Amino acid sequence: MPNKNQTIYEALSNCAKANLDEVALVYKGRYFTYRHVLKKVNALAYSLNKLGYKKDDVITIMLPNVPMAVYLLYAVNQIGAIANLIHPLMKEEQLSGIMRKTKSKVLFALDSNVNNLLNLKKLGITIYAVSPVDELNIFLKTAYRFKCQKSIKEPYAHKLCTTNIYTDADHDYKKDSFYLHSGGTTGEPKTIALSSFSLNALAVSGLIILDEKSPKRLGMLSVLPMFHGFGLCMGIHASLMFGAFNVLMPKFSTKEVIRYLKRGQLQTIIGVPILYEALLHNKHFCGKNVSRIHNAFVGGDFVNESLIERFDKRMQEGKARARLYEGYGLTETVTVCTVNTHPHHRKGSVGRAIPFTETKAFDNGKELKPNTFGELYVRGDTLMNGYRFESKINNPFFINKKKQKWVKTGDYGKVDKDGYVYFAQRLKRIIKVNGINIFPKQIENELDKLPYVYECYAKGVKDAKHGSVINLYVVLDKKNKEKDNYDQEFRSIIENKFSVYALPKKIIYKDALPKTLVGKIDEKQLKDD
Repeated sequence: MPNKNQTIYEALSNCAKANLDEVALVYKGRYFTYRHVLKKVNALAYSLNKLGYKKDDVITIMLPNVPMAVYLLYAVNQIGAIANLIHPLMKEEQLSGIMRKTKSKVLFALDSNVNNLLNLKKLGITIYAVSPVDELNIFLKTAYRFKCQKSIKEPYAHKLCTTNIYTDADHDYKKDSFYLHSGGTTGEPKTIALSSFSLNALAVSGLIILDEKSPKRLGMLSVLPMFHGFGLCMGIHASLMFGAFNVLMPKFSTKEVIRYLKRGQLQTIIGVPILYEALLHNKHFCGKNVSRIHNAFVGGDFVNESLIERFDKRMQEGKARARLYEGYGLTETVTVCTVNTHPHHRKGSVGRAIPFTETKAFDNGKELKPNTFGELYVRGDTLMNGYRFESKINNPFFINKKKQKWVKTGDYGKVDKDGYVYFAQRLKRIIKVNGINIFPKQIENELDKLPYVYECYAKGVKDAKHGSVINLYVVLDKKNKEKDNYDQEFRSIIENKFSVYALPKKIIYKDALPKTLVGKIDEKQLKDD
C-alpha cells in the first residue's frame, strides 16, 4: 500500500517510476503516460524554481481539469510551494482579494480568461496563460489559436515545460501545501490549509472505498475541479497514487461521458447530484454503455432518494456492478469522511467513517451515545492544518480529555451502533418556528420524491410573531407536471408528515434555483418574485 508519509509529488513520482508506460491521463482522445506526466512536472518545477519561486511561496492555479492543471499541482508541490486553488470562473474583484490575502504573486489562468484579469498586474502579479489545446493535434491547435490566442500578450505556461533538468523535491509532507476556499463550518468565507499528508491519507483510503483489488486500468471521471476537495483528492490525486488513470474533462458533457463509456475508459464516476441527473436524462446512458461502470459516488449537496433509486435501476438493467453510494464530507477533512461502499452500506445513511478517521455525535464537547442526535465531529489523518488569514473566526477544533483533536462540522446528525452516520441538517439551517425545531432538509427530501417536483428548497425567514417562518421554493418538472400550482398537495403532505409548524408561509414557483460556483443552492440569491 502506498505511503501516507510523503508529499503528493513523491507519491506521484514513486507510482510513475513503477508504471512509466501505463496511461496516466486521457484528455480529448489523447493518452498521456506516467513517463510523460512526470517529465512535464519535473520540467515545470525546474522552471518555477529558476523564476525565483520557492518553498512556501503561494502559486495561484485558476484552471479547469486540463493537463497543465495536473502538472502544475505536482510541480508546485515538488518545490515546496503552496498551491492556491481557485474556481476558474471567479470574478477579478474576488480573485484579487484572495491573492492579496494569501500574498500570491503569480497566477496561472486559461488564455480565454486572461484578458479579463489584467488589472491584477497592477498588484504586481505575474500572469501565465494556459491553453487547453497545448497537447492536442495540430488541427485543433491551429483552429483554437486562430480563434482565442490572437490578442493574448501574456507568456504561455507550456513554454516552462521544455527542460530535462530535475529539481530536488521538498520532503515536508505535513506543512501547508494547498489552500482551498470554502464557506467553512460556520458559513463565513475561509482559507483552508491542507497538507500532503491529509491528501495522501484520504487517497490511500480510496482503494478500500472502491473495493478493488487492483486499480490499474481503472478510469476515473475527473470533471470536478481541483478547487473542490472532492475533485482535488479523489478526482485527480487518488488515481495517480495507485497507477490508475484520470479521464480529464474541463467541462461536464454527457455526450463526452457516453463516448468514454462506449470505449470502456470509464469505470469510476464521482460527482454531485446534478451530474447524475444529467446522465440519467441522456437516453444513451443505459444498457451496454453503462455495463462497465464499477463504482459511482455522490456527495457535495443534498441527495434525493429517488436519484439513487433511478441510477441503481439503470445499472441493474445494464448489468453493471456499480450502485450509487452517498458520502459525506467537508473541506476541513479534504472532502469525504464517511461513505457507503459495496461491502458496507445502509439505506438512509451517508456511510461509515473511512479508514484513518472517526466520526461521532457530540453535544457541547460531550460524546453522545449511539443513535443520539448532536453535532457531528470528525478526527483522524485527513484533518486540515487549520484556517489561514482569518483573525475573527471561531476555533473549529475540539481537544478531548484523551488529547484527541476533532473538527466540529457544524452539521446535525447521529451515528448508530454500527458506525453508520445519518446526516440530518446543517445546524445553521435548522429553523425555529414558535420555538420548535424544523429541519428543512426533511421537507425537501419528502417533496423531492414527488414526480412533478424537479427540486425544492425550504428557507427560514425572520418573523416578528413566530420567530421564523418557512418559505418554500419549488421548481416543477416540466415533463411530469399536470398543473402550475400544487400548493394544497404540498401543504397536506408537510402537515401530515411533520407538523403544522413546518407549513410554509409562502410557496414560490421558480424556473430554476440559483446555484453557487460549486453547484449548491445559493440561499442568499433566492428571491420571492
